[in-house]
Amino acid sequence: MLHGTVFVLVFLALFAALELALGLYRRTGVLTMRELGASLVSVGAYLVIRGASFVAVTWALGALWPASEGALAGVSSWLVFPIYVLLDEYGIYWVHRKSHELPWLWRIHKPHHVPRNMNIAVTYRENWSWHVLLPGTWMAPLVVWLGHPGVYIVGLAFRTMIVLAEHSDLRWDLHLQRSRSTRPVMRVLERIVSLPDTHHVHHGVGRFGNATKNYGAALICFDWIHGTLMIPHARQEGFGLPEGAPVEPWTEQLFWPFVRSTKEKAARRRPIEQTSPEANVAGAEAVIYTVDGRAVVVR
Repeated sequence: MLHGTVFVLVFLALFAALELALGLYRRTGVLTMRELGASLVSVGAYLVIRGASFVAVTWALGALWPASEGALAGVSSWLVFPIYVLLDEYGIYWVHRKSHELPWLWRIHKPHHVPRNMNIAVTYRENWSWHVLLPGTWMAPLVVWLGHPGVYIVGLAFRTMIVLAEHSDLRWDLHLQRSRSTRPVMRVLERIVSLPDTHHVHHGVGRFGNATKNYGAALICFDWIHGTLMIPHARQEGFGLPEGAPVEPWTEQLFWPFVRSTKEKAARRRPIEQTSPEANVAGAEAVIYTVDGRAVVVR
């Protein structure tokens, strides 16, 4: 776990230095608790929860099934690695997709969509329970316990590089997509791994934004398979929640249900209301359409 933490922090530092040098943190609203401050707090929560998962899984397996330690050490890492990554990413795809369809799960994932500026700090910005729900939180210590710590480290490095790059507003991919020499390679790559072009669609608003597209974390191929892929080859008009959507205090965003605002306690209403009557849709402040065509009314 220590090696994994070091990898994450090193990659964060490198990307942050590049974003800082290029002025991404001088944009309006970035240096506030609503955006960068809350995102940094969430990075700490992510590291704590991942560490706790290693302790919990190692203790449980050691107590209940000690003979399983190193059980797969004799299996080739070349076989274990793709299985581990594919299972992890496919699990993330479905948890993420359902978080945009189920009100209770959207309540947990919503903090990730609050920032109006894209940067690497947004990567781990989630309610604390989101990290508990992701399958990778529990698969990682299991892979290490079964005898493949190297697979975990390489997988973590692979995923960390991609998810940091896709959340950053350094749009290096657009230049490669438009260049004749690199365009053929990018046409293949953008259907396998997630790039800024595809993930910014998921966070974007306006013509090239659609929160019901591109659910993949490191791999985008599952969106291609399930028909939720959108590749615009363009910058978004903006990012964040739809205009008029309620935004809770950052403490509630990250630590709900332990922290609840007075407004939330009084209203006790769902963060989104799924409905189909045309009258309700017409009177909504904003409407998001889910993958299966249902209208999600934002009050």
